[in-house]
Amino acid sequence: MLEGNGTPTMTNHKIKLYFDYNSPYSYIASLQVEALCERVGAELEWSPVVLGGIFQSNAIEPAHTKDNRRRYLFEDLHDLAAYYGIPYKERTTFLFKPILALRVTLAVPQGAERAKAVHALYRGAFAEDLDLGEPEVVARLLNEAGFDGAALVERTQDPEIKNELKAITDEAIAKGVFGAPTFWVDDHKMFWGHDRMPLMEHYLKKSA
Repeated sequence: MLEGNGTPTMTNHKIKLYFDYNSPYSYIASLQVEALCERVGAELEWSPVVLGGIFQSNAIEPAHTKDNRRRYLFEDLHDLAAYYGIPYKERTTFLFKPILALRVTLAVPQGAERAKAVHALYRGAFAEDLDLGEPEVVARLLNEAGFDGAALVERTQDPEIKNELKAITDEAIAKGVFGAPTFWVDDHKMFWGHDRMPLMEHYLKKSA
């Protein structure tokens, strides 16, 4: 809902974004979701998950495993990057080991600081074609964003961080999440895919 001056009023909505750094469509969503939240007055929660585990639990074959779908995927990403005007570089190796980057995200407090870390890591993955499975790469990207990258990478060995990533992934599976990005609004309404964000915004404005 908008006030008379066009400023969104607080609606007390919460959007939980489940994402994995191997998901290019989550990268696209990550660059749009904060503006959406500002427009509708919603609180955003960044929730990294292990997408491979979600696929396995749902017996889903990733798109890149089929040649025709893989070709379409890469063409689609170039088209979307041009459409949204966002930096994008086709990955030399499409998949990397995401666990380090997912865990390091959880080592950063939720909110503006976590958002900054997410953007830095996604930029490395899909604008710079870097391997987020490499600790020195992750540390450097975080350093450039103003963090102590080495300290955050070291924290990824903390059992609490490891357990939290597993718990969030299990939570997503229990809620019926089958891909990324997936948005959960107020913990009861699910929207899957960056292209469903206009529908989610419409839903939130109607619910204000």
